[in-house]
Amino acid sequence: MLKQGWHAVLTKTKQDSSTSFIGGKPCIPRGEPLPMCKVCGEPLTFFFQIAFPEGHMWAGKSLAFFYCTCACHKHDDKQQFPPAINTGATDDLFNIPDGEINPETYQTLFRAIFFDTADGVLREEYQEKVVYQRIDWKASRKKNKKTPIIIAGEAVWSANYGKERPASYEGKPMELVLQVAEYFNFEKLDDAPPEMEETYQKDHPFKPREENDYTFFFDFNRVYLWGTVEPEHPSFWLNVQNDI
Repeated sequence: MLKQGWHAVLTKTKQDSSTSFIGGKPCIPRGEPLPMCKVCGEPLTFFFQIAFPEGHMWAGKSLAFFYCTCACHKHDDKQQFPPAINTGATDDLFNIPDGEINPETYQTLFRAIFFDTADGVLREEYQEKVVYQRIDWKASRKKNKKTPIIIAGEAVWSANYGKERPASYEGKPMELVLQVAEYFNFEKLDDAPPEMEETYQKDHPFKPREENDYTFFFDFNRVYLWGTVEPEHPSFWLNVQNDI
């Protein structure tokens, strides 16, 4: 495990040529389709992308992250996220069973696109929803739970949960790719559709959130993305911890 992590430093500006950023339009390979939600069929919302810095095992590679901001994943009769993985493990370190995180079946409400940074092209056809912020990376060995996004390094665990992390998938070792802080929401553009929230009323189960932002896998959750360490076609698994 890389004990050194890289902490995101955010700057609001117009979209520029930065290769790490939140919001705006994604910069992904030209032939890569813009992803759709496999539950509701709507386009996934682009949240952020990161170009792994020098010193990281994936230097020269990038990862773009999309997530559904519709209400489809909040219906009890739809697939909840993240899907439960039955590992049979009795401790917090486990091996994910073969086939469990095949992206075609696992990445239904989100999509992690991994590619050579040099192949990224600004996708002008994407209708942006999240306010653009440039990301600059600051190397650090400190644990700071308030840092919006951290790549590599050690997981910042909630005191209310165990340290649930995968050791391997299909015989390939896994490491922490990134973590997104709890309480960090993604500011949306004024004309972007609002995120829906549950009302727990039978006749009107959802209403638009009043806040002008999108939550990331529900409010108050710290999000962890793990990946197999191979530099080509890694597999990704996601888990969350609630801080309340």
